[in-house]
Amino acid sequence: MSLPVFNRARRREVLLPGLSALHLSLAMALGLVAVTMPAAVHAAADNVATSNSDTGPAKNLQEVEVQASTGASALNLAPVQSDLDVTQPTSVIDLDWISNYVAPTADYATIAAISPGVSNSSPAGPGLGESKQMTLRGFNDSQYNVTYDGIPFGDTNDFSHHTSSYFPAKMIGEVDVDRGPGSASTLGEATFGGTVALFSKDPRDSFSFVPTYSVGSYDTNLTHLELNSGRLDALGGGKLIVGLQYNDTDTALTDSDMSRKTSYIKYVQPVGHHTQITFLSNYNYIRFNNPDLSSLTRAQIESLGAHFGLNNDRSSTNCACYNYQTKETDLEYLGVHSDIGEHWSIDDKLYTYAYNNESHESPYIGTKSGAKNNTQMGGYYKVNKYRAIGDTLQVTRADDHGELRFGGWFEYTHNDRSSVAIDYADGGALDYKSGKSPSSAYKYLMEDRLRTTQLYLEYAWHITDRLTVTPGIKSIIFTRDIDAPINQTTKTPLYYQQTWRKRLGYLAANYLLSNQWSLYAQAAQGFLGPNLNEFYVTDPSKNQARPSQTMNYQFGTVYKSGRFNADADVYWINYKNYVFSTTLPGTTDALYYVAKGAYIKGLEAEATYYLGAGIGVFANGSLQSARFKESDLRLPNVPDRTAAVGVNYQHAGWFASVYDKYVGPQWAYNSSFNPDQASSVTATASSGGFWQASMALGYGHRLNSPVIKSYKVRLQMDNLTGKDHWVINSISSGVPTYYVSAGRTWFLSLSLEI
Repeated sequence: MSLPVFNRARRREVLLPGLSALHLSLAMALGLVAVTMPAAVHAAADNVATSNSDTGPAKNLQEVEVQASTGASALNLAPVQSDLDVTQPTSVIDLDWISNYVAPTADYATIAAISPGVSNSSPAGPGLGESKQMTLRGFNDSQYNVTYDGIPFGDTNDFSHHTSSYFPAKMIGEVDVDRGPGSASTLGEATFGGTVALFSKDPRDSFSFVPTYSVGSYDTNLTHLELNSGRLDALGGGKLIVGLQYNDTDTALTDSDMSRKTSYIKYVQPVGHHTQITFLSNYNYIRFNNPDLSSLTRAQIESLGAHFGLNNDRSSTNCACYNYQTKETDLEYLGVHSDIGEHWSIDDKLYTYAYNNESHESPYIGTKSGAKNNTQMGGYYKVNKYRAIGDTLQVTRADDHGELRFGGWFEYTHNDRSSVAIDYADGGALDYKSGKSPSSAYKYLMEDRLRTTQLYLEYAWHITDRLTVTPGIKSIIFTRDIDAPINQTTKTPLYYQQTWRKRLGYLAANYLLSNQWSLYAQAAQGFLGPNLNEFYVTDPSKNQARPSQTMNYQFGTVYKSGRFNADADVYWINYKNYVFSTTLPGTTDALYYVAKGAYIKGLEAEATYYLGAGIGVFANGSLQSARFKESDLRLPNVPDRTAAVGVNYQHAGWFASVYDKYVGPQWAYNSSFNPDQASSVTATASSGGFWQASMALGYGHRLNSPVIKSYKVRLQMDNLTGKDHWVINSISSGVPTYYVSAGRTWFLSLSLEI
């Protein structure tokens, strides 16, 4: 393989005492579940209707700026809730919460953070930069799925996700946080730790044009234009939604500007009475200054400030002129749903998605190509570019006895990765020593390919009208391929392929105690393929890389009525094959070991109670223990508890919410620690737990005007106290580094419906 010609991309100038409060909120959540639920079951005199129609609002992913007044209840005031038919713990966050109560700039991590067991840090501000340290029930990003309309997406090297690179809040109609590996039909590379399932917004049934303008902290300006065609009778009832968005912001970090352009198209076409075809396309172009100091030491925070990102000093490695990136992402799919005969149906999505990141980063003083002791500035130009092509298929046969589901998922991803030293004083030419080959400027130059096939079969057996038992099995074939003229870390050639195969079993049951109360239980296996970095060695066959696996057992209950809804669960997870790295004695070569793993166990609950007069109170929380089996050390970068407590209000066009979210302490260890040996820890650091309050206030009103049909104005604020919350990241050379949350942020938005 020949080395590519390097073309320098031109830079486009763009100018607490937490424990007592935690115990109170947890007591509210768990106490409501334990005490109020039985009382609610027998409350025949409840003045809020509790008929079958009240056990859950109908799914509606059509956003309407001003909702018709249908009366408040625990069902439409709950920021998170579960469904009666679930077989694993699930928190559903609906479109009303997304469109009215979170920042208009939000990404899915900001939205999901209201759920129990979820934590994240946003140093740049909500959705204004990639989320850091998003965890889900003890699992870090890259250990759980993120899907969009059922399509898994993520990086090919470690299955991590770029939270703000694909789908801003206005392109999301619902977020389901599934805490567990799901059923056999749950698809993705990382069913290991759970799934954050995003769903697209649907086109409206009637014509509308909705411009929205938002301004806010850090000189943020966001313009969003949405067009709905309504039902097109001439096209057999087809419907179209088009969204265009532009966001420009300075972000919370110094000299770390960001701008993004987003387009979204979704067209739904009925074909006859039994078939529907859906086409969706989402595209983003993002340009931002990216701090080389992604996390800060205490000394740096004290000298540079808690929100330091970059500066404009061209003699500094922290200059924005040497630390900037562009990203292009897209996702498209063509979906078909068809009812075939009386009992059969088919769902298929043929899709592609892509990520293209061109980064100027890691600048240094003293180039290799310059004279000795020179002070010329060099840096690295990095490319991470991949495209995935795949298909998801489900065939269903449903009758009075149950529902048979079978199908599969296939995906092929091709990834080009490179990082090369450049000399800024020489117009971005390759930076290498005289007499050396130009290839010596490369840190790495590689192609990797990923092929995944998952086939599944499951049957939801309706043993009685109230009891459903669902066994299932899934077969996984997972292949990594690498062609690296210059492999990462070793800088030597590597051409290697390895395939892993695994069958996973699932068993779940759901029992309806009444039309408003259900119990469920699940035993299921999770799977996580080896990280690409296990190939960054001279001979990967010596590493004996193994997939990580989980065995999950959980039991839960869900109750739903107009007055009160709640759900709670307990779980125990056997985490097998924890991969960690060290170096071979006397060398710099990496070697990967597989530790025995960890045990993760805990409990979670969420509840909403309707007080009346449009007011609802809600609380949720989680407690968990996540420790390595052999050493009893805590898992790094995982909080041991979360909580949220708040109040919602909806009446006569007004809506408001105030809530406080708690994230517990987190720990980190020296990078060379062995999870199986406590004595291998030579450095430990932690960050304390913290509360962070948010609020929203808005008003929407319908007009009789023939031009403007309605308007909505809302104010949303995060981190009301303005405190700097530190979250531990890692320890390097014995020195800990931290992410610091953004300070107090506010956003004011105006929407018109024309």
